[in-house]
Amino acid sequence: MANVANKGTFATYSGANLNEIFYEPVFRSDDIMRNYRVLPNVKHKMNVFTSAALTKIVQKYTACSASSGSTQFNIDEKTITAGRMRVALEQCTDEFFGTYIEEMYRNGADVMNIEGTQLADAIVDRAVKGIAQDVVRLAWGGDDSTANYQGVTGWIKLMGDDTTVEGAKRAVTCADSTAPTAAEALSIIRRAYDEAPAALQQVPASDKKMYVSPAIYNAYLQNLEGTSADLAITNTQDGLLIVKFRGVELVAMYEWDTILADLNPTMFDISGTDYTNGLCYCAVDNLIIGSDVTDPEGSFKVFYDDLEEKMFFRGYFKLGVQFLYPSLVQWVIAKA
Repeated sequence: MANVANKGTFATYSGANLNEIFYEPVFRSDDIMRNYRVLPNVKHKMNVFTSAALTKIVQKYTACSASSGSTQFNIDEKTITAGRMRVALEQCTDEFFGTYIEEMYRNGADVMNIEGTQLADAIVDRAVKGIAQDVVRLAWGGDDSTANYQGVTGWIKLMGDDTTVEGAKRAVTCADSTAPTAAEALSIIRRAYDEAPAALQQVPASDKKMYVSPAIYNAYLQNLEGTSADLAITNTQDGLLIVKFRGVELVAMYEWDTILADLNPTMFDISGTDYTNGLCYCAVDNLIIGSDVTDPEGSFKVFYDDLEEKMFFRGYFKLGVQFLYPSLVQWVIAKA
């Protein structure tokens, strides 16, 4: 079982109050709300209807006919399925006997129950951050065929199964695909920007992101060091370093390294070879995370059991992801 001292949480929320611990700290965290579109009211399944841009619909008038030269609106349907997720943690309360942390324990007969103590508050903060990190990992890498990735079909698999997105995937040859150089990283980013679909190019720079592997992100930073004029813009917002290329923010996807090591998703496959570095250029509103934060069956519960002398945490919530338009996505992979 998980060690709650390192990864757990202590708080008592359920039903309508679930948004206070999950929706607010996790779905409103900087990593999620800034980088993805969150739908908080997906009960189980939500049908999302999309309509591709209408082009070449203006024609010369030739006759009064309802069907002459007419075209369809091309309404397509996608489904967001919010599957039920579970967090189960426990901690034996004698873990900290003989340490300074024992001073935080309660007095009296209820000494072993650390609910409401300073130690419990610290563990809450640790756990909420861990849940947020797992939400991002599952949103990108979710795959029912692999343990620890089940319950969600992630964006990487959804896009890999989309023939339009897969067909538009590009590759940049690197001397070492596992460690792109500064020049190679810049080439990857430029190719994604320059060869993106027309629809994506027209999205305002502030409404889209370049999600990149950490190796590409770090290599790109070398292009900025020691220069005063560059195509990137860097500044600090709320204590965070913001790195941009032609006004589009780069987001280092540290969870991709974990996903690639566990799954070898086909999106990173080029001619039958799996690679480990890439870039996804996408509109933020195109990537949807769905949950039902007011689900009365969803809850986070913390309780102490005198029989086992342990603190237990049980959490249940719904989570699902989907992407909308292939025309708002461009992938570039670093290959050897």
